[in-house]
Amino acid sequence: MSFNPFKERGIAADKQLRNWQELNVKPYDKNEVHPYTKARIILMNGVEVEGAIFSHQFARNCNAPELKKQLALTRRVEQQQQKTINWLSPGDESPLETTIGYEQVAVDLTAFLAANVPDQYVKQVFDFGLLEDFDHLYRYANLLEMTQGVKAEKLVGKLTEITPGRPTVKEHRHPFDDVRKPMNRMAADPLTKLYTLTLLAGEQQTMNFYMNIGNTLQDQVGRGLYQEIAMIEEQHVTQYESLLDPQTPWIENA
Repeated sequence: MSFNPFKERGIAADKQLRNWQELNVKPYDKNEVHPYTKARIILMNGVEVEGAIFSHQFARNCNAPELKKQLALTRRVEQQQQKTINWLSPGDESPLETTIGYEQVAVDLTAFLAANVPDQYVKQVFDFGLLEDFDHLYRYANLLEMTQGVKAEKLVGKLTEITPGRPTVKEHRHPFDDVRKPMNRMAADPLTKLYTLTLLAGEQQTMNFYMNIGNTLQDQVGRGLYQEIAMIEEQHVTQYESLLDPQTPWIENA
């Protein structure tokens, strides 16, 4: 099944704006929500954040006033979509419980994309990161049980295996070693591009999340764990973004 953006008109951007009541949605019940509902919320939040931040960077490198206006309008809508999606997460869910959801996304999304991406080199890069995502989920699961007495298997609904991966101590690499070979935008399958952008958005959001909540933990063990894994997420973002063709125009990436 193909997708033609010129035939799928969608809803005009200026018709997508929401009022405050529509934005301030009711959060899910953390004790009742399906694990994959949480996973989809986390991933789509990352996609919307990437869309908004990319649009800002695009605007700063654009000298076409009319295009800047369209970027501003689209970005306003994307920011509202991000707020709507992210506000589905409840306030009584601890940062560590949310973290388990982030790592479930990392494991299951990366595994699916690695199994289906057309490009074999990109698949190898995805598989490489997947081994480290397993490690992160395993270590956070141990921290959750140690500090809150909660089994992570309950949070992931036993849908994702919690098992040791590549040990974190072996994940720290020289920055040069995280830079991969870029794809050729003219030759790459559209799915390869979309899968890479999707995984990049998810990993970038995970990196941002750990950067901002890692210092909210009170015990030094937990703070140290978030700090270490946050640095690995930096490596993952570097790895996946380096797969993109640097010759791709801004408007094409948008």
